[in-house]
Amino acid sequence: MAISVFNQSLLLLGGITVFLLGLMSISENMNDLTGERTRKLLSKCSSSAVRGVFTGTVVTALAQSSIAINVVVIGFTESGLLSLYSACGIVMGANVGTTITAQIISLSGISAFDITALGSLVAFSGMIMKVTVKNKATKAIGSVMIGFGLIFIGIEIMSESVEFFKEFEWFKRIFLIDNPFVLFLNGIVLTAIMQSSSAVTSSMVVLAVGGLLSFKNSVFLILGANIGTCFPVILSSLKKSETARRVAMFNLIFNAFGAVLFFIPMLFFGDEISALFTSTVSIGRAIANFHTVFNLIVTLITLPMLKIFVKMVSRIVIDGKNLKKNKTFKYI
Repeated sequence: MAISVFNQSLLLLGGITVFLLGLMSISENMNDLTGERTRKLLSKCSSSAVRGVFTGTVVTALAQSSIAINVVVIGFTESGLLSLYSACGIVMGANVGTTITAQIISLSGISAFDITALGSLVAFSGMIMKVTVKNKATKAIGSVMIGFGLIFIGIEIMSESVEFFKEFEWFKRIFLIDNPFVLFLNGIVLTAIMQSSSAVTSSMVVLAVGGLLSFKNSVFLILGANIGTCFPVILSSLKKSETARRVAMFNLIFNAFGAVLFFIPMLFFGDEISALFTSTVSIGRAIANFHTVFNLIVTLITLPMLKIFVKMVSRIVIDGKNLKKNKTFKYI
């Protein structure tokens, strides 16, 4: 038994590694393929926050990394290509676009649709393209296809390990914690460490399908994950201008606002909300749907109040140089 536990533990770690490698491959090679186009597209969003939301959604869905897109947006704001207002619109869109990964993963729960087999075919086709073709762009496309395949292969390995461990009481207790505040904190910490809310949410889908995570518990983890994904963005902005730091601060405030907005109703009406999402679809699909609906609703609520949020972050993040000048004049 001890050997089986050890082997399955290694397989679980391997599955997580393969999954993350898939995400990294997609993100890096999509940047090579569309990097310049993405930059041009983002730079054209300075006139409308609504356009920024739409662009942020599409670009992040392709890049599979809201953190990467937010870092690019901070760089654009730093160089003056984007205003703070339009950059905040893109940030909101990036939060919506990042939900596409969990939606794709949740399809594996549909019977007669073996997405792992399809992913393996896509990865194999991508490998052939990468090995046989010399064109740089085609090789990058092949790498993206390999990345997609690795995501689903990693999920399959993780699922098999979860099936083994779910019989152990200690393993169940890790995920069946009946404390929303602990779950919320776990979501923040896990995402800050993994630097990918997509990876954390997709893992929740796997655990839920395996019977180790309830819909209600997954919601609190998702709310925490949306805050956890902000910390890498904040770190990337620390040595930037005050405008760039305001973009990172908006990302944190926006996600914290959304978390509070849904946390309180889940505390008092968690069972009713769970029934609403799980009544017609599998739990894996329900979690993916909640992740998307959550980000859409928070974006739609925040968009009309975006100017208020921008003023708020402008007051929180103050220009250090101007602050020094004001202090100097005060004592003259």
